[in-house]
Amino acid sequence: MNEKLALRFDESQYVVSGAPQTINVHLSGSNESILKAKLPSTQSVYLDLTGMKPGTYDAQVHTRGFPSGLTVRPSPKTVRVTIQKKTSKELPVGVDLLNKDSLADGYSIGDPAIDTKSVTVTGGEDTVDSIAFIKGVVDVKNATDTVDKMIRLHAYNNNGDQVDVTIKPSSIHVQVPIEQVSKKLSIKTETTGTPAKGYAVSSVEQSTNEVAVTAQDSEALNRIKALDPLPVSVDGLKKDKTFSVSVPVPSDAESVDPEKIEVTVHIEREDSDETSAESEDRSADSSTAAANSESADSSADSTSDSSTDKQTKDFTNIPIKVTGLENGKTVSFVKEDQVAVSVSGTEDDLNQLTKNDLQAEVDLSGLDSGTHKVPVTVNLPDKYKIETLPETVSVRIS
Repeated sequence: MNEKLALRFDESQYVVSGAPQTINVHLSGSNESILKAKLPSTQSVYLDLTGMKPGTYDAQVHTRGFPSGLTVRPSPKTVRVTIQKKTSKELPVGVDLLNKDSLADGYSIGDPAIDTKSVTVTGGEDTVDSIAFIKGVVDVKNATDTVDKMIRLHAYNNNGDQVDVTIKPSSIHVQVPIEQVSKKLSIKTETTGTPAKGYAVSSVEQSTNEVAVTAQDSEALNRIKALDPLPVSVDGLKKDKTFSVSVPVPSDAESVDPEKIEVTVHIEREDSDETSAESEDRSADSSTAAANSESADSSADSTSDSSTDKQTKDFTNIPIKVTGLENGKTVSFVKEDQVAVSVSGTEDDLNQLTKNDLQAEVDLSGLDSGTHKVPVTVNLPDKYKIETLPETVSVRIS
């Protein structure tokens, strides 16, 4: 049988280490006596350390209360134990943070706050003196919000081995601040100047459409809503050209990544200008009246094209309106609460369009509490082609 090993000693003055929790007992006798021994009873297996002073001893294992007629043999017959004078000491508490390098992207970690600065440690005098520190552990892997929990404390010696002592309180309350300090914002380019005569900008390509902005804290980060367009001069260009454009660090920000982006401007010849150039060549061999007539025709064609060709107009910092939110619920934007809108149409139509005509919105109809990624829509007549950046935003419903 396996029996619990009891220790008899003066617990108010001493502590005992080295004794096992249980010990094997071999029973010999009649079946009836052995069956009785297996029933709940007052039998016990113990070490009698009464009156012993601090030191290390091979203490004899005693038994009592087993049914008569049985031969009882404990194994082992003796147990080596160490008796130490009982002592208590007040020690400071520390907290270890695990996986600090595995925080969610764009987040930083602050100093832990604990509700208990020190604890009382009780144990053998030598054992307590060997304690190097008292610590608890908090895992912050992938954390995106303040970690708030109770953690258990343990005592360790200089080798980092755990020490068997009593700690009061055995657990403490810890809060580890986690805050967002980086987010991605859309970045756009606007051309300045005019290409060479007879040439126009056909399109602009960017190496990236987003820039990661990092601030000192979440409060500063929240004040950064959008990035100003990057100006690129196209003065006098006759062919495609790639520029390396620096991204300015916004007010309240500490850095941007990347610090530069590649912008390629594509240049094309204008058809109307080609026709005009051919007309000028022919005018040398034609009459002044004919030349004037061709020039007038060319001018009329150019005016007609400029009013019907598709062009693009960009708007920034368009606030997002929320619709369809269930009564009794609240919503907050996880990152962006504004978007950039690019509208394509004819020059005449775009000239009539202002920022006040744009209303960006997200529909939250039927969405439960939690975090959701929802599309952003902008309502304009079908004659316009609309693009938003970002196309979707994350909201948190509670």
